[in-house]
Amino acid sequence: MNADWIAHEGGRDLLLFFNGWGMDRGVADYVRSAASAWPDRDIVMLYDYRDLDLPDWLHAAMAGYRSIDLVAWSLGVWAAMHTGLQGIGRAVAINGTPYPVDAERGISPEVFNGTLENWSDMSRNRFERRMFIGCPDDRLDAVRSARSAADQKEELRSIAAAVPRMAGTSLPSWSFSRAVIGARDLIFLPENQRRAWLDVPVTEIPDMPHFPFFIMDGWQEALQ
Repeated sequence: MNADWIAHEGGRDLLLFFNGWGMDRGVADYVRSAASAWPDRDIVMLYDYRDLDLPDWLHAAMAGYRSIDLVAWSLGVWAAMHTGLQGIGRAVAINGTPYPVDAERGISPEVFNGTLENWSDMSRNRFERRMFIGCPDDRLDAVRSARSAADQKEELRSIAAAVPRMAGTSLPSWSFSRAVIGARDLIFLPENQRRAWLDVPVTEIPDMPHFPFFIMDGWQEALQ
């Protein structure tokens, strides 16, 4: 797993943002620039789930913060649960579930496996049209991943192998305190998300597609 500082200015509190599969820091840079100011908060973005080990430097850095909150988007929801994190306060899931390959509570196995086996530059374009449905075209370049299709496919293959392996492992010491569902999500279908979060308070946003950050005012709104 990779981790990048998005804000590192001596804040007393830390936010961990678990990005979606295949993405890079462009999403986090955009959210930080477009959202309301958030003083006294350092931010680390985590991405690329070919392995689920946190970097050693992040373990050391986390020890110095007054509080640590977590926001996870898409497949980052599942990834966040399997990193061995401790000491998490608030944790919010956006357009994702703990069951990434699941016909009733995640992405159906047929769709997930089909995406993996057929992933290419052409299929990525189709996927992005579904992910960004209804989003303003003039802002898409700021958040599109610069990673290659081959790199993304390798990550997705690693996730596919890890999901059944992790299914029997113990749950983290923390739990998600809120789930945000986009009613226009075409990746994690809203009805599947609702079934996945029966025991968690849910906020549903009617016009929000799978990519949430043109609708939400950054991570602050998620953690309200």
